[in-house]
Amino acid sequence: MVLIADTSPLISLIVSGKLNIIEEIFGEYYIPKGVWDELTSHNELSNYKDELKILSEKVKYTQSFFIEIGGIDKGETEAIVLYKELNADLLLIDDRKARKVAELLDVKCIGTLAVLFEAKEKGIVKELRTVFKLFIQKKRYFSKKILNELLKMSNENII
Repeated sequence: MVLIADTSPLISLIVSGKLNIIEEIFGEYYIPKGVWDELTSHNELSNYKDELKILSEKVKYTQSFFIEIGGIDKGETEAIVLYKELNADLLLIDDRKARKVAELLDVKCIGTLAVLFEAKEKGIVKELRTVFKLFIQKKRYFSKKILNELLKMSNENII
């Protein structure tokens, strides 16, 4: 299975110490150069050199890097283009607008929370509540209602 990852899910997984779950669940994954540029210019990630080194090995260049798609940012656009170029299986993306655009282009999408829930189901992550509390602390913007629904489904205490 080949997965392409966008910036926001990578940031969330990095700051929660869960970047490894992408490879554990999906195996092969890549990021476009535009996502790499966003990650390396993000102040919040300056202390995550090991994680950035891992991601530097996942960078792929898109042939159509100059294409702009319907008001979504460069990283999201390149992620969609790379998905198409590599005939990938999934796009890891959280932004609602970009996800709608991707789905209109027949891109199969998955979000950070679905990945974490799957990791919990497979025993890769022992507790979602700790991760979700870290998301709140690190100002990662997920609906508290959805977080609590996933916690209930996982038989964990809500936040």
